Amino acid sequence: MNSKRTALIEGSYVEVGVGVIFAVKGVSHPPKGVIAVPKYIKTEGSVVKLNSFNSSVYFLRRHFREFLIHDEYLGQEIPFVPLEEVKRVYDPIDGKNYLRKDAISSIALKMVELIVENSGIESDFVGISGSILLGLYNEFSDIDIVVYGIKNCLKVYDALKLMRENNITEHLSEGFLKKILESRSDTLMEPIVWMMHEKRKLTNGVFMGRPYTLKLTPLPEEFWDKYGERRFKEIGRAIIRFQVSDASKSIFTPCRYEIKVISIINGPEISSKVSSIVSFRSRFAEQLREGEVGIASGRLELSNDERLRLFIGNDPHDLLMVDSS
Repeated sequence: MNSKRTALIEGSYVEVGVGVIFAVKGVSHPPKGVIAVPKYIKTEGSVVKLNSFNSSVYFLRRHFREFLIHDEYLGQEIPFVPLEEVKRVYDPIDGKNYLRKDAISSIALKMVELIVENSGIESDFVGISGSILLGLYNEFSDIDIVVYGIKNCLKVYDALKLMRENNITEHLSEGFLKKILESRSDTLMEPIVWMMHEKRKLTNGVFMGRPYTLKLTPLPEEFWDKYGERRFKEIGRAIIRFQVSDASKSIFTPCRYEIKVISIINGPEISSKVSSIVSFRSRFAEQLREGEVGIASGRLELSNDERLRLFIGNDPHDLLMVDSS
Protein backbone atom coordinates (compact mmCIF):
# COMPACT_ATOMS: atom_id res chain seq x y z
CA MET A 1 0.00 0.00 0.00
CA ASN A 2 1.24 3.47 -0.87
CA SER A 3 2.47 5.23 2.25
CA LYS A 4 1.51 8.66 0.87
CA ARG A 5 -2.24 8.10 1.09
CA THR A 6 -4.81 5.92 2.76
CA ALA A 7 -6.34 3.08 0.77
CA LEU A 8 -9.80 3.58 2.34
CA ILE A 9 -10.85 6.37 0.01
CA GLU A 10 -12.98 6.96 -3.09
CA GLY A 11 -11.91 4.54 -5.82
CA SER A 12 -11.07 1.73 -3.38
CA TYR A 13 -13.12 -1.36 -2.57
CA VAL A 14 -13.42 -3.54 0.50
CA GLU A 15 -14.51 -7.17 0.63
CA VAL A 16 -16.80 -8.31 3.43
CA GLY A 17 -17.83 -11.84 4.30
CA VAL A 18 -17.63 -14.28 1.41
CA GLY A 19 -17.49 -12.42 -1.88
CA VAL A 20 -19.41 -9.20 -1.14
CA ILE A 21 -17.43 -6.24 -2.48
CA PHE A 22 -18.25 -2.71 -1.32
CA ALA A 23 -17.27 0.51 -3.12
CA VAL A 24 -15.82 3.14 -0.78
CA LYS A 25 -17.62 6.49 -1.03
CA GLY A 26 -15.96 9.80 -0.23
CA VAL A 27 -12.71 10.55 1.56
CA SER A 28 -13.68 11.36 5.15
CA HIS A 29 -15.24 8.64 7.28
CA PRO A 30 -16.50 8.01 10.82
CA PRO A 31 -14.03 6.38 13.22
CA LYS A 32 -13.51 2.61 13.08
CA GLY A 33 -15.20 2.17 9.72
CA VAL A 34 -15.81 3.34 6.19
CA ILE A 35 -18.80 4.63 4.24
CA ALA A 36 -19.25 2.12 1.42
CA VAL A 37 -22.02 0.55 -0.67
CA PRO A 38 -22.20 -3.06 -1.91
CA LYS A 39 -21.34 -3.18 -5.61
CA TYR A 40 -20.50 -6.78 -6.56
CA ILE A 41 -21.68 -10.08 -5.11
CA LYS A 42 -19.55 -13.05 -6.09
CA THR A 43 -21.45 -16.34 -6.05
CA GLU A 44 -20.50 -19.77 -7.31
CA GLY A 45 -19.58 -19.35 -10.94
CA SER A 46 -21.05 -15.86 -11.40
CA VAL A 47 -20.91 -12.23 -10.30
CA VAL A 48 -23.92 -9.99 -9.68
CA LYS A 49 -23.40 -6.23 -10.07
CA LEU A 50 -25.63 -3.80 -8.21
CA ASN A 51 -26.08 -0.97 -10.69
CA SER A 52 -27.90 1.60 -8.57
CA PHE A 53 -27.75 3.17 -5.12
CA ASN A 54 -31.28 1.95 -4.44
CA SER A 55 -30.39 -1.66 -5.27
CA SER A 56 -27.35 -1.42 -2.99
CA VAL A 57 -29.47 -0.16 -0.09
CA TYR A 58 -32.08 -2.85 -0.74
CA PHE A 59 -29.34 -5.51 -0.61
CA LEU A 60 -28.05 -4.08 2.67
CA ARG A 61 -31.52 -4.11 4.23
CA ARG A 62 -31.88 -7.78 3.36
CA HIS A 63 -28.39 -9.07 4.13
CA PHE A 64 -26.39 -6.51 6.16
CA ARG A 65 -29.02 -4.51 8.03
CA GLU A 66 -26.50 -3.77 10.79
CA PHE A 67 -24.40 -1.80 8.25
CA LEU A 68 -27.15 0.82 7.85
CA ILE A 69 -26.80 3.33 10.68
CA HIS A 70 -28.06 6.81 11.39
CA ASP A 71 -25.04 9.09 11.65
CA GLU A 72 -25.25 11.94 14.16
CA TYR A 73 -22.92 14.22 12.20
CA LEU A 74 -24.19 13.62 8.66
CA GLY A 75 -27.79 13.66 9.84
CA GLN A 76 -28.86 10.76 7.66
CA GLU A 77 -28.75 7.00 7.33
CA ILE A 78 -25.44 5.84 5.87
CA PRO A 79 -24.01 2.51 4.70
CA PHE A 80 -21.19 1.95 7.19
CA VAL A 81 -18.75 -0.99 7.11
CA PRO A 82 -16.84 -1.54 10.40
CA LEU A 83 -13.12 -2.04 9.83
CA GLU A 84 -13.23 -5.29 11.78
CA GLU A 85 -15.55 -6.72 9.08
CA VAL A 86 -13.15 -5.96 6.20
CA LYS A 87 -11.47 -9.10 4.85
CA ARG A 88 -9.62 -7.48 1.95
CA VAL A 89 -8.87 -4.01 0.58
CA TYR A 90 -8.61 -3.36 -3.17
CA ASP A 91 -6.36 -0.32 -3.62
CA PRO A 92 -6.36 1.34 -7.09
CA ILE A 93 -2.77 2.55 -6.79
CA ASP A 94 -1.12 -0.74 -5.84
CA GLY A 95 -3.70 -2.74 -7.74
CA LYS A 96 -2.66 -1.39 -11.12
CA ASN A 97 0.62 -3.30 -10.73
CA TYR A 98 -1.14 -6.66 -10.47
CA LEU A 99 -3.72 -6.57 -13.28
CA ARG A 100 -4.34 -9.45 -15.65
CA LYS A 101 -2.33 -8.87 -18.83
CA ASP A 102 -4.79 -8.50 -21.68
CA ALA A 103 -6.05 -5.95 -24.22
CA ILE A 104 -8.46 -4.18 -21.87
CA SER A 105 -6.06 -3.77 -18.94
CA SER A 106 -3.38 -2.63 -21.42
CA ILE A 107 -5.66 0.20 -22.58
CA ALA A 108 -6.27 1.26 -18.97
CA LEU A 109 -2.54 1.22 -18.20
CA LYS A 110 -1.81 3.17 -21.37
CA MET A 111 -4.25 5.87 -20.29
CA VAL A 112 -2.57 6.07 -16.88
CA GLU A 113 0.80 6.37 -18.63
CA LEU A 114 -0.40 9.24 -20.84
CA ILE A 115 -2.02 11.04 -17.90
CA VAL A 116 1.25 10.90 -15.96
CA GLU A 117 3.25 11.93 -19.03
CA ASN A 118 1.03 14.90 -19.90
CA SER A 119 0.45 16.15 -16.35
CA GLY A 120 3.90 15.60 -14.84
CA ILE A 121 2.53 14.13 -11.60
CA GLU A 122 3.87 11.01 -9.89
CA SER A 123 2.32 7.71 -10.95
CA ASP A 124 1.81 6.91 -7.25
CA PHE A 125 -1.22 9.21 -7.31
CA VAL A 126 -3.00 7.71 -10.32
CA GLY A 127 -4.83 4.40 -10.04
CA ILE A 128 -7.16 2.04 -11.85
CA SER A 129 -10.50 1.35 -10.19
CA GLY A 130 -13.77 -0.37 -11.04
CA SER A 131 -14.16 -3.83 -12.53
CA ILE A 132 -10.62 -3.84 -13.96
CA LEU A 133 -9.11 -3.40 -10.49
CA LEU A 134 -11.31 -6.19 -9.16
CA GLY A 135 -10.61 -8.55 -12.06
CA LEU A 136 -14.35 -8.72 -12.81
CA TYR A 137 -14.37 -6.99 -16.20
CA ASN A 138 -15.44 -8.25 -19.60
CA GLU A 139 -15.12 -7.11 -23.21
CA PHE A 140 -17.77 -4.41 -22.66
CA SER A 141 -16.33 -2.91 -19.46
CA ASP A 142 -15.40 0.75 -19.07
CA ILE A 143 -12.07 2.11 -17.85
CA ASP A 144 -12.19 3.67 -14.37
CA ILE A 145 -9.28 5.95 -13.44
CA VAL A 146 -8.80 7.79 -10.15
CA VAL A 147 -6.36 10.62 -9.32
CA TYR A 148 -5.57 11.69 -5.74
CA GLY A 149 -4.54 15.08 -4.36
CA ILE A 150 -5.95 18.50 -5.30
CA LYS A 151 -2.78 19.83 -6.97
CA ASN A 152 -2.37 16.58 -8.88
CA CYS A 153 -6.01 16.66 -9.96
CA LEU A 154 -5.75 20.21 -11.29
CA LYS A 155 -2.66 19.27 -13.32
CA VAL A 156 -4.45 16.20 -14.67
CA TYR A 157 -7.51 18.26 -15.58
CA ASP A 158 -5.29 20.57 -17.64
CA ALA A 159 -3.72 17.50 -19.23
CA LEU A 160 -7.18 16.16 -20.09
CA LYS A 161 -7.88 19.40 -21.97
CA LEU A 162 -4.76 18.89 -24.08
CA MET A 163 -5.56 15.23 -24.65
CA ARG A 164 -9.03 16.17 -25.89
CA GLU A 165 -7.70 18.97 -28.11
CA ASN A 166 -5.17 16.55 -29.63
CA ASN A 167 -7.87 13.90 -30.19
CA ILE A 168 -6.20 11.46 -27.80
CA THR A 169 -9.59 11.24 -26.11
CA GLU A 170 -13.06 11.97 -27.50
CA HIS A 171 -16.36 12.90 -25.93
CA LEU A 172 -18.83 10.08 -25.40
CA SER A 173 -20.70 9.07 -28.54
CA GLU A 174 -24.46 8.54 -28.45
CA GLY A 175 -24.01 4.77 -28.31
CA PHE A 176 -21.71 4.89 -25.30
CA LEU A 177 -23.95 7.49 -23.64
CA LYS A 178 -26.96 5.21 -23.88
CA LYS A 179 -24.99 2.44 -22.18
CA ILE A 180 -23.91 4.74 -19.36
CA LEU A 181 -27.45 6.02 -18.85
CA GLU A 182 -28.65 2.46 -18.30
CA SER A 183 -26.63 2.47 -15.07
CA ARG A 184 -28.22 5.76 -13.94
CA SER A 185 -31.76 4.51 -13.53
CA ASP A 186 -31.65 5.72 -9.92
CA THR A 187 -31.50 9.35 -11.08
CA LEU A 188 -34.62 10.39 -12.97
CA MET A 189 -33.06 13.11 -15.13
CA GLU A 190 -34.09 12.96 -18.79
CA PRO A 191 -31.60 11.14 -21.07
CA ILE A 192 -31.37 14.16 -23.37
CA VAL A 193 -30.30 16.29 -20.39
CA TRP A 194 -27.61 13.80 -19.36
CA MET A 195 -26.34 13.63 -22.94
CA MET A 196 -25.98 17.41 -23.18
CA HIS A 197 -23.91 17.52 -19.98
CA GLU A 198 -21.78 14.44 -20.59
CA LYS A 199 -20.65 15.56 -24.04
CA ARG A 200 -18.86 18.58 -22.59
CA LYS A 201 -17.07 16.77 -19.75
CA LEU A 202 -13.38 15.89 -19.72
CA THR A 203 -13.69 13.43 -16.83
CA ASN A 204 -15.85 11.20 -19.03
CA GLY A 205 -14.99 10.24 -22.58
CA VAL A 206 -13.55 7.65 -24.92
CA PHE A 207 -9.93 6.49 -25.07
CA MET A 208 -8.70 4.04 -27.71
CA GLY A 209 -12.29 3.15 -28.52
CA ARG A 210 -13.28 2.41 -24.92
CA PRO A 211 -15.32 4.67 -22.59
CA TYR A 212 -13.62 5.95 -19.46
CA THR A 213 -14.61 7.68 -16.23
CA LEU A 214 -11.98 9.61 -14.31
CA LYS A 215 -12.47 10.63 -10.69
CA LEU A 216 -10.49 13.57 -9.33
CA THR A 217 -10.36 13.04 -5.58
CA PRO A 218 -8.90 15.19 -2.79
CA LEU A 219 -6.84 13.55 -0.08
CA PRO A 220 -8.50 13.33 3.37
CA GLU A 221 -6.34 16.10 4.83
CA GLU A 222 -7.33 18.41 1.93
CA PHE A 223 -11.05 17.75 2.05
CA TRP A 224 -13.28 20.75 2.77
CA ASP A 225 -15.92 18.81 4.77
CA LYS A 226 -13.99 16.66 7.20
CA TYR A 227 -16.13 14.21 9.12
CA GLY A 228 -17.12 15.45 12.57
CA GLU A 229 -16.29 19.13 12.08
CA ARG A 230 -19.95 20.03 11.57
CA ARG A 231 -23.34 18.46 12.23
CA PHE A 232 -26.06 18.44 9.61
CA LYS A 233 -29.80 17.91 9.88
CA GLU A 234 -32.36 17.49 7.14
CA ILE A 235 -35.05 20.19 7.06
CA GLY A 236 -36.93 19.19 3.91
CA ARG A 237 -36.49 19.16 0.15
CA ALA A 238 -36.21 21.96 -2.39
CA ILE A 239 -35.94 22.69 -6.09
CA ILE A 240 -34.02 25.88 -6.78
CA ARG A 241 -32.80 27.99 -9.68
CA PHE A 242 -29.34 29.37 -9.01
CA GLN A 243 -26.13 30.80 -10.43
CA VAL A 244 -22.75 29.17 -9.79
CA SER A 245 -20.48 31.67 -8.02
CA ASP A 246 -17.53 29.28 -7.51
CA ALA A 247 -16.98 26.05 -9.44
CA SER A 248 -13.41 25.38 -8.25
CA LYS A 249 -14.51 22.20 -6.41
CA SER A 250 -16.99 21.06 -9.06
CA ILE A 251 -14.60 18.72 -10.89
CA PHE A 252 -13.89 16.59 -7.82
CA THR A 253 -15.55 13.52 -6.33
CA PRO A 254 -17.03 14.43 -3.86
CA CYS A 255 -17.96 17.75 -5.52
CA ARG A 256 -19.20 21.12 -4.30
CA TYR A 257 -20.66 24.14 -6.07
CA GLU A 258 -20.86 27.53 -4.36
CA ILE A 259 -24.06 29.20 -5.52
CA LYS A 260 -26.45 32.13 -5.21
CA VAL A 261 -30.13 31.24 -5.31
CA ILE A 262 -32.10 33.12 -7.98
CA SER A 263 -35.54 31.68 -7.22
CA ILE A 264 -37.27 28.85 -5.37
CA ILE A 265 -39.15 26.54 -7.71
CA ASN A 266 -40.44 24.35 -4.89
CA GLY A 267 -39.70 24.21 -1.19
CA PRO A 268 -39.67 26.34 1.98
CA GLU A 269 -38.70 30.01 1.96
CA ILE A 270 -35.46 29.25 3.77
CA SER A 271 -34.27 27.57 0.53
CA SER A 272 -33.26 31.06 -0.67
CA LYS A 273 -30.35 30.85 1.80
CA VAL A 274 -28.75 27.75 0.22
CA SER A 275 -25.10 28.64 -0.37
CA SER A 276 -23.72 25.37 -1.73
CA ILE A 277 -24.67 22.19 -3.54
CA VAL A 278 -22.78 19.00 -2.66
CA SER A 279 -22.74 15.43 -3.93
CA PHE A 280 -20.75 12.24 -3.37
CA ARG A 281 -21.76 10.92 -6.81
CA SER A 282 -19.20 11.33 -9.61
CA ARG A 283 -22.05 11.72 -12.12
CA PHE A 284 -22.71 15.19 -10.70
CA ALA A 285 -19.08 16.35 -10.95
CA GLU A 286 -18.19 18.81 -13.73
CA GLN A 287 -21.92 19.35 -14.29
CA LEU A 288 -21.93 23.18 -14.28
CA ARG A 289 -19.32 25.86 -14.84
CA GLU A 290 -18.72 29.11 -13.03
CA GLY A 291 -21.28 31.78 -13.93
CA GLU A 292 -23.79 29.31 -15.37
CA VAL A 293 -27.41 29.27 -14.25
CA GLY A 294 -28.74 25.90 -13.16
CA ILE A 295 -31.60 24.01 -11.58
CA ALA A 296 -31.12 21.59 -8.69
CA SER A 297 -33.36 19.35 -6.62
CA GLY A 298 -32.22 17.75 -3.41
CA ARG A 299 -32.29 17.47 0.36
CA LEU A 300 -32.00 20.68 2.39
CA GLU A 301 -29.38 20.31 5.11
CA LEU A 302 -28.74 22.85 7.87
CA SER A 303 -25.39 22.71 9.66
CA ASN A 304 -24.79 23.59 13.29
CA ASP A 305 -23.03 26.77 12.13
CA GLU A 306 -26.27 27.84 10.40
CA ARG A 307 -25.12 27.25 6.83
CA LEU A 308 -27.62 25.74 4.42
CA ARG A 309 -26.67 23.35 1.65
CA LEU A 310 -28.45 21.18 -0.91
CA PHE A 311 -27.35 17.53 -0.83
CA ILE A 312 -27.96 15.59 -4.05
CA GLY A 313 -27.40 12.06 -5.24
CA ASN A 314 -29.24 9.57 -3.02
CA ASP A 315 -32.83 10.19 -4.12
CA PRO A 316 -34.12 9.35 -7.62
CA HIS A 317 -35.66 12.83 -7.84
CA ASP A 318 -32.36 14.61 -7.15
CA LEU A 319 -31.03 16.53 -10.13
CA LEU A 320 -28.40 19.07 -11.11
CA MET A 321 -28.41 20.63 -14.56
CA VAL A 322 -27.83 23.75 -16.59
CA ASP A 323 -30.99 25.83 -17.02
CA SER A 324 -31.48 25.82 -20.78
CA SER A 325 -34.66 27.94 -20.75
